[in-house]
Amino acid sequence: MTCVLTAAAVWTLGDVYFALPPSRRPWATLHATLGSGGSLGHLLGIAGSALMVLNLLYLVRRRWARVGRLGPLSTWLTFHVAAGVGGVALVLAHTAGDFGNPVARWCTIAALVVLITGGLGRWIYGQVAHGAHGDEAAEADLVRRMRAALASVDDDVRPIAERAERRLFAALPPPVTSPVAAMRALPLAPFYALRLRWARGVVRRGLLADHAHDRVRSALAAADEATLLRLRARRQQGFKQLVGTWRGVHRVATFVLLTTLAAHVVSLYLVGAV
Repeated sequence: MTCVLTAAAVWTLGDVYFALPPSRRPWATLHATLGSGGSLGHLLGIAGSALMVLNLLYLVRRRWARVGRLGPLSTWLTFHVAAGVGGVALVLAHTAGDFGNPVARWCTIAALVVLITGGLGRWIYGQVAHGAHGDEAAEADLVRRMRAALASVDDDVRPIAERAERRLFAALPPPVTSPVAAMRALPLAPFYALRLRWARGVVRRGLLADHAHDRVRSALAAADEATLLRLRARRQQGFKQLVGTWRGVHRVATFVLLTTLAAHVVSLYLVGAV
């Protein structure tokens, strides 16, 4: 967030300079500061590039997902996203809107592609259930947790919870077993959420007609948790495969970004040496 605010402040304070055509900027007063090679502009480029390289540490952390002393994987993912967004924001401020250098232009395009694919991937990643260490949960574990949720209530409430869960089960979408099915399920998620909410209201009113309010509340709480876990289990296979496909695309975009970034840095300092 700090990097994004910094980039926004640079663009705001230098709005008059950035409004100039690139051909006229070298004669502007702020060029020595805000230009891509200026004191501040150059520093923004270094900081943004460093952040985009540092966010790759998340990939290293994923190799040791079960080593708790390195911190939870979710924290590293948050850092990965924040460093990527902040790095791209600083790089865009560094360019000063001047894309005359073809290597710098392709580097910026690659950074934007990585940012967009990363944001989309983070959304897809959130559709997959994860274990305590941040690794992707197995379907069998989700089913076990679902049964535990139904068994957590008192014996006299359990039949009510099981009946409620069976009725809510009918409102769930079909199983998602492939990446294509997962892609199709994404835009339909709000529809199924509304259908499940409607079904819950119907089930609640039906239970209240036969049982006390406290028993219905306890039963519905267990049924809600079990239904959510069952939904996760039915979607886990397809979304895990979709995440794997997305990771391949994101890695290619990241490789292109690092390659063009290295080419930009090398060409910059070679030209500067000349």
